[in-house]
Amino acid sequence: MFRSQVRKFSSTARAELAKINLIGVIGTDISEAVTSNGRPYVRYALAVDNKAKGNENTSWFNIVAFTDHQINFTKTFLGKGAKVYVEADVSNNVFEKDDGSKAVSWNLYQRTIEVIRFPKASSKLETSGEEEE
Repeated sequence: MFRSQVRKFSSTARAELAKINLIGVIGTDISEAVTSNGRPYVRYALAVDNKAKGNENTSWFNIVAFTDHQINFTKTFLGKGAKVYVEADVSNNVFEKDDGSKAVSWNLYQRTIEVIRFPKASSKLETSGEEEE
């Protein structure tokens, strides 16, 4: 009549998890760089609008992508003005400012990206030096 249910618990430690999901517009040109150990990556800034009860503000997030596929896709198809959904891992960095006070910055490492709206074709043509007819 009644089924006994057994609740299972794991004895292994839980992996630390810090993720963020963002929907926003790429607000800068995609920049390419290489780490000190020779690993290539791309970096861009994502503008995320917050419209709550008549109070509107924009938060900016600096995002980096390290995988070859993401680097190629981002360089080829995305740019300033693209609206994207990004899932990223988060870590923070505590540092000392010039005035001696401590500050914290977030490092966002892109895991997945989905395009909601590609940038306008004219902006891609302008960057490649071609003109529309």
